[in-house]
Amino acid sequence: MRSTPRLALVLAAVSLGCSPTTSGSTTPPPDNTAGGTGPTIGGPPPADGGATPGGAQNPGDAAGGATDPASGQNGAAPGVVAGSPNDNRFLAPEISHSKGVPGGVVVLFPRIIPSAIAAENQAYGQQVQQKMKQLVEKALPGRPIDVRPSPERVCPKAGCDAMSIGVLFTRQNNSCVAVALVNAPGVSTTKLVPWGGEVTLKADPIQFRDPPENFVTIKDYANCDQLVAEMGKADSFVEAALRAAAGPAATGTTPANPTSPGIAAPASPASGTVTAKPNGK
Repeated sequence: MRSTPRLALVLAAVSLGCSPTTSGSTTPPPDNTAGGTGPTIGGPPPADGGATPGGAQNPGDAAGGATDPASGQNGAAPGVVAGSPNDNRFLAPEISHSKGVPGGVVVLFPRIIPSAIAAENQAYGQQVQQKMKQLVEKALPGRPIDVRPSPERVCPKAGCDAMSIGVLFTRQNNSCVAVALVNAPGVSTTKLVPWGGEVTLKADPIQFRDPPENFVTIKDYANCDQLVAEMGKADSFVEAALRAAAGPAATGTTPANPTSPGIAAPASPASGTVTAKPNGK
């Protein structure tokens, strides 16, 4: 039977839609060994420079961490305007329910990526958080320290009153990576400091509350059983970031970060060359 031109077009379209392809049929595994050009832990940062959506563990990040007020408690705390940045009634679980005190330090719970492994890695998270607390005590002696429980791993949208430190943590089998996340008080950029394993940073610092995993490419892992000991090899870099974020009172420096008055940014290698294994170490 002779087909009409219209039927021929339909058959051609169906054929094109169903025919197998020989290229791109297999998705290659992530290549995290190619310097700063490989895929990041959480996927690439926005190509257009726009706002990054909330992370997998911080679904409320993009919206300020607020949940539905109708499902929460009634009545703000005394002296707090309902709906203001100081109204903590409706914060999502992953948002710190304490802002710390001026001059102090908030030690956040580690940000475990991907979120699917967060529950099984609570013990590692606690070990890493204890390491953070000890380093804060060494770098900034006498400062008030507020250690936040799991899963509080990020400051509110308006920032913390104290400076804060957190850690980006990920694990594959017995291989771990840790990157320190240091913020000055308020809404300030986040300083990323490789702390365990070897990584390349696609940007440093990054914008406040941007998911850090979008800017970290893994080059090599540390043995999880030796993670805290491996972190100790890079303590000096994290201490420098802590003292800088603490401000002139701790560093004796002059303001250098226009987004965080009074905060001097620590010197660091150029973006894309930062690793947890400095030359000569």
